[in-house]
Amino acid sequence: MYSSFSKKFRQIKPYDNYNVTDVPWHEAMVAGNGRLGVLESCAPIEDSLIYQNVEFVMPSEEPRHVPYDVTAQLDEARQSVINFDDTWNIHDRKRTNMYCYHPGHMIRLTLEGEPDISGYRRWTDYKTGTINTTFKSDGASVSKSTYVSRKQNVIITKIISEKSVNMSISTDDFESMPKFGVQKNNIPAPERNMLYSRFVRDNIIGTVVHYPEYEGSELAKGGFAGVTRILTDGDMRVSSKPKDSRAYTCIDETAPVINISHAESITLITYTDWTDDLGEYCEFRDRVNGKDTFALVDKCINKVNSVNITEEPVSLDHKNIELKLDGGYFCESANEELLDLQKNEYDIMPHLLEKLYYNGLYGMQACAGTTAPRLSGLWVGEWNLLWRSAYTMDANVNIQVSGMNGSGLYEAGVGYMWFILRQIPDWVNNAAMVYGMKDAVLIPVNTDGHRAMMVEYDINYPFQYWNAGAGWMLIPIYEFLQTYGDAVITTFDASLIKMYGKDTFDVRKDVYEPLLKKAYNFWKQIGNPEYYTDTDGNARYEKGKCSLNAGEHYLIIPSFSPENKPLGYHSAITANAAMDISAAKDVINMYIEMINKEMAEENRTAAMQAVSEAEALLRLLPDFMYDESGAVKEWSMKEYGENNAHRHISHLYPAWPALQTQHDSKLAAACRQAVINRNHENKGKDDTASHGWIHKALVEARLKNADAVYDTLNLLVHSDIFYTTLFTDHNTDRSKGVYCTDTAFGLVGIINEMLVYSDEHTIELLPAWSDKLGSGMVKGLRTRCGITIDELKWDVDKKKVYVSLDWGNADEINIVCGKYEIEKIGHERQS
Repeated sequence: MYSSFSKKFRQIKPYDNYNVTDVPWHEAMVAGNGRLGVLESCAPIEDSLIYQNVEFVMPSEEPRHVPYDVTAQLDEARQSVINFDDTWNIHDRKRTNMYCYHPGHMIRLTLEGEPDISGYRRWTDYKTGTINTTFKSDGASVSKSTYVSRKQNVIITKIISEKSVNMSISTDDFESMPKFGVQKNNIPAPERNMLYSRFVRDNIIGTVVHYPEYEGSELAKGGFAGVTRILTDGDMRVSSKPKDSRAYTCIDETAPVINISHAESITLITYTDWTDDLGEYCEFRDRVNGKDTFALVDKCINKVNSVNITEEPVSLDHKNIELKLDGGYFCESANEELLDLQKNEYDIMPHLLEKLYYNGLYGMQACAGTTAPRLSGLWVGEWNLLWRSAYTMDANVNIQVSGMNGSGLYEAGVGYMWFILRQIPDWVNNAAMVYGMKDAVLIPVNTDGHRAMMVEYDINYPFQYWNAGAGWMLIPIYEFLQTYGDAVITTFDASLIKMYGKDTFDVRKDVYEPLLKKAYNFWKQIGNPEYYTDTDGNARYEKGKCSLNAGEHYLIIPSFSPENKPLGYHSAITANAAMDISAAKDVINMYIEMINKEMAEENRTAAMQAVSEAEALLRLLPDFMYDESGAVKEWSMKEYGENNAHRHISHLYPAWPALQTQHDSKLAAACRQAVINRNHENKGKDDTASHGWIHKALVEARLKNADAVYDTLNLLVHSDIFYTTLFTDHNTDRSKGVYCTDTAFGLVGIINEMLVYSDEHTIELLPAWSDKLGSGMVKGLRTRCGITIDELKWDVDKKKVYVSLDWGNADEINIVCGKYEIEKIGHERQS
């Protein structure tokens, strides 16, 4: 199994002014267990560990409820669209935001005496999830290892020195971290109003923070804490240093330091957590000064005191996946050396692609089990990261989990279920508020992990009318069930247990089917016969019209195709977005399948009636339209012109994440042409965002365009998007300075799609594999028909492929390879 190996490090300096394209914490190595995580700089003399909790969000003055006037605006929106009035601007609505993800405390480990450092290297062991550093300090060997325990839910760092060392351990000012107190456009940020205190209790150094108090916030009395327990064979004493004058939210006069001397062994055990009940904000200072205790701090201390430090890191879920390309697989080069070598090679270097694949698998696993990945995965080393490191459901979440089921990352799938279940009550309220719907769901563009109400919308980004979100969210659950079959999962999350009144969930009966029914109910209620297209395809409005006539179709109105607008039209509030049409087809067909499978045996008559109604709804909703080039139109409206100068490709939902192009040659050809049109017209600064490239590559892979997928990957590996850890920036030129795991994780989904396509009836081998990448082998991929690819080998010179399958309990399926001759199919059936 590969590791991520680097000979370089970046020291994280407090209060540093850095270049936005060269951010020190971006180069830190990472570990995580899905809930807790750590960024480690691995600097030999002044190491920094920034601790993470995926649930940390900073409250703000932003409202935590759907605006009450959104319901009354629906008729105005529809009238503006039907009258092609692009001046209606939602009454100058100012978009508000979810809460922002933030880092936990940062521990600084300083080797005293300015030793001479040599023989430095650092690496992340993908098998065990351990960050390792080795070097010589004045000729004596020193090793450090850090990992996040899944079993004990703590972060453990072990330092071993050949000769005794002196080290100081302190907690950095929160203000010393980048962008503290400053949002985009230099707007003051809410953490300016938080309060914190640092402390030492025996061999524990820690921090407790009270969040700002904002009216209406569920975190008005909340806060977070982090503690680090220190064990050593050396001597330990406590000192203090004056507080930096820039640490203006710290209520202490001094900052504690733990000084260790004559130590050959030092172990750090860290836990960090949050609460919505830290007490009154106005009492925090007095409670700290009065040496009062906080239940949250006691919880954290009890946690680190109960840890078994003899535990060893365990192998992670992705251990059964193996990718081997000719010319790759074994390489002693450091990450930065590979990236530099790639810049001088015209074609993709196989060993670099392998390392990127394993790195993505590792990162996905480190984020698995509690929720889905944020925009920055689990990790953030600054305040006010752009886009608040939210969970963006158009379509970054889907990009980041695109390789989840195919790679057999079961725990990632379970975390995704918890991610969905936390949001459903808000989704139901969104549909009721925006559209007046009952028992339906409407998904916002973002969630902060705590709430998912519809607040992030304005005239430029009218996400209150983004109707396709439930389709995006359902597909990974549907694929999970296709991959693994029925499954029962258990949570220890008190908030989920309180929300649903239980801790155990049947994925099909308790997650998928209830959500699917609500998504179907949305499409069942979206149609209004007053707004329709006539038999000639013209958009019409007829007040008081109660039903459609033969050949007429509902308008999906209003509609939003993120984040585009028709050519020459000045509003993004439109009708009949292709994404909406495709998502509606997907949801309704899933619903029909569910009824046929789950209800037919119970009540055949009721099932037939339900299926008949769903099929009728499909016929009444709009269908795709095609432009003069043959491309699928982004809006199925005669009155709109296509606007291809945009990185988003929302109208290609039929190809990915849906599977609608696989057995529809006309639609597949139309989607291919749509990509060509985008490529031709979208060039320039809009072309650097990784989201666009990864989304496009996933679409091209589904469309079996091997050369186009290869070209996209080649562009990425020749760009500056990869850090020396192989994690990734948001932009190929790092122009925004945003740590973002879209590319790191999305590459896994792309490579999986290049190697194997599957549905419940078909496995297609190498559908989008380029001969330029050469021969190779992959093991362990999962399919949507429940079959595991034990081994897939291909030879580009002989044009032959060999595959061995673990059949499980799957039915007979069709195995095809349009690229090479299938030389042999090996089968293993479960008895």
